[in-house]
Amino acid sequence: MLRRIEVAQEEDVVQQALTAARERLCMDAAYITTMDSRQQTIDALVGDVAALGLSEGLVVPIEQTYCRHMLSGDMPNVVPNTRVEPAVRDLIATRTIGAYVGVPVTLADGRLHGTLCCASSQPQDGVGDEELKFMQVLAGIIASRVDQAEGDVARLLARRQS
Repeated sequence: MLRRIEVAQEEDVVQQALTAARERLCMDAAYITTMDSRQQTIDALVGDVAALGLSEGLVVPIEQTYCRHMLSGDMPNVVPNTRVEPAVRDLIATRTIGAYVGVPVTLADGRLHGTLCCASSQPQDGVGDEELKFMQVLAGIIASRVDQAEGDVARLLARRQS
């Protein structure tokens, strides 16, 4: 039940941020993920997902994700053409994803919540620093909302225990 409360509170801000990212970057889809040492899960997604082979709840082995390469510094946050980016050109996802922009979603305590990403089936030569800055602002908004939701859940738990 607590997870449902947290998800409901995050959903409005997350959906608005994803829509804004997709529209501003002119990409097919925008999504937010959570990650651990083994896998990445797409938690929320907007856009033309069929063309990219993405879906909410999709779990991908971490070594097959663009986000792992972006977070480790093996590739830049903005990849206008994934098919020529050495770090990811051989990944399965590159068959359907032609351009990628991703940024970490880092919580106030420094924990990595996951990533905020946009993807397009075709290369997008027009993406660059301005789009990256926009995505970073949205990731900060999402992180603040996650922090707030976690605090709300903690307060609710504390009330139940007292």
